[in-house]
Amino acid sequence: MLAKKLAVVAATATVWMGLTSVGSAQKFTDIKDNPYESEIEEAAKILVVSGFPDKTFRPEEVVTREQAISMIVDGLQTLTAININEKPTSRVRPFLDVESSRWSAAKINWAQWNIMPEGTATGNFRPTDYITRAELLAFLRRSAEVLKAKLGRETVLKGNKQEIKFTDVSGYNEQLTRQMSAYCGIASPLNEKGEKFAPNEPAKRDYTAAAILRTINCVRNDYR
Repeated sequence: MLAKKLAVVAATATVWMGLTSVGSAQKFTDIKDNPYESEIEEAAKILVVSGFPDKTFRPEEVVTREQAISMIVDGLQTLTAININEKPTSRVRPFLDVESSRWSAAKINWAQWNIMPEGTATGNFRPTDYITRAELLAFLRRSAEVLKAKLGRETVLKGNKQEIKFTDVSGYNEQLTRQMSAYCGIASPLNEKGEKFAPNEPAKRDYTAAAILRTINCVRNDYR
C-alpha cells in the first residue's frame, strides 16, 4: 500500500481541479508521437479529459482512483444525463476515506452504487492510490453495461474485434482482458506494443484517456 501511495506523489501533487479544458482550438505540446495522440485529442474535444495551464497533457503521469472515476463519469455524461447527487436505490455504506467535502466525493459516491464492479472489504476507496490497468478495465466494463442500460439497450458487451490473448494475465484478469479487447479494443497491449497487458501496472493518463474514449465510442456505435 505504501508503495502505491509513493508511486502517485507526482500525480497527486498537481491540483486536479486546476486542470483546464482544452477543446478543439488548443493542442497539447507533449503528446506528439504518443501512441494515443489522436485519442487524447478527441477525448479532450468532448471534455472527457483536460490539460494543464502550461498546455501540456502529461501523458506519462499515473492516474489516481478518484481521477479515473471523475473522467469515467464525465465520459458517461457525453451520452446520457447523470445526476451525481442522486440517492442510491439500495442501501450503500459510504466509503470511510471519502469525506463529503472532497472534490471527487459526489462522483465517487455515485460510482459506488452504479459502476463499482466489486464491493470493498475494508470500507475504503483509497482515492489517492493509483488505479491499475486491470482496475480501470473493470470500471470501464461495468460503465459500458450501465451506459447501455441507461440508453435502453441490451447490456451484453458483444465483441466486434479479434480478442487478444495477453501473455501476462490469468484467472479473472484473463477473462476481463479478452472480453474487453474484443469490445472495440478497449483492452490493448501496454503502449500498444507486444503481447502484455501489464494488469498490475498503474494506468497512465494517455491510456486512460484512450480507454475511456473507446468505451464511449463503442457504446455510441453499438446498436445491437
